[in-house]
Amino acid sequence: MSEGDMNRLGYLRELAFIAASLVAALLIVRIVFANEVSQGLSANEGLAGFDFVTPGVVCVVGVSIVFYMLRRRGEQVARLLMSGIMAAGTLSGLLILKIWFDASIMIPVLFYVCAAPLGYIGLYLSIRSFFGSLSERKTSGFLGVSTTFLGALVGILFPPLFTIVFLFCLSLLDILMVDRDVLRKIVGSERYDKVISVATLPLEKNMIGVGDLLAYSMLTVASLRSGSVYVASATIILILFGALITANAAKSRFRMPGLPIPIFLGATPYLLGLVL
Repeated sequence: MSEGDMNRLGYLRELAFIAASLVAALLIVRIVFANEVSQGLSANEGLAGFDFVTPGVVCVVGVSIVFYMLRRRGEQVARLLMSGIMAAGTLSGLLILKIWFDASIMIPVLFYVCAAPLGYIGLYLSIRSFFGSLSERKTSGFLGVSTTFLGALVGILFPPLFTIVFLFCLSLLDILMVDRDVLRKIVGSERYDKVISVATLPLEKNMIGVGDLLAYSMLTVASLRSGSVYVASATIILILFGALITANAAKSRFRMPGLPIPIFLGATPYLLGLVL
């Protein structure tokens, strides 16, 4: 097999990994939150009374604290963030499971029978990841599962239009962070590579940020809440296309933000549905 064929195969595997995560988030929301999804564009009706200030202040304060801590203890903070995402993903999965059990009118005790071992495994893997005793493959797999559940829950909790505007703002921040190399300046050149290796999912040809994958899942769920699986499917396809463009562009650049192109392309079907 030639080098070009191996590169193409590597990209296909990476896209398959991202696609599997997004499709899983779509199916979870479609099955568990069927009533909310069926409301369609009415999901944005509560947007006028939505409190934008509180989430905005919390985000700004949270980001400021993270940057301050990264400057002092870069790798440890990165490990703590990844372990936190794993734990949050575990709790999100348990909450989604509880909602599904309640909606299905199943025997309540069955939830606790399932939740106890699943919660233990999730928290156990989170702790092992923090101390660096979890293998790279298991870390990548569990982070993928965690971001899927967390993205599904966050995407269903907030109005779709708010989610998309929020992701647009994150994309602009991503451009600023990458172009000005803010993270390297914060943690220092010596610790930069280590922090990046902790905060990304190592795939065959590239490394995708955990935050990028979480944002993709949130966008997919927001698009699904338009009431159409077709819109969500088009969103997934455009996200994958944007990720491929980003990966190819990264070959000719030392740094390339992972959010802007996939997010801007992926949001197109939903925004067109609002306008047309």
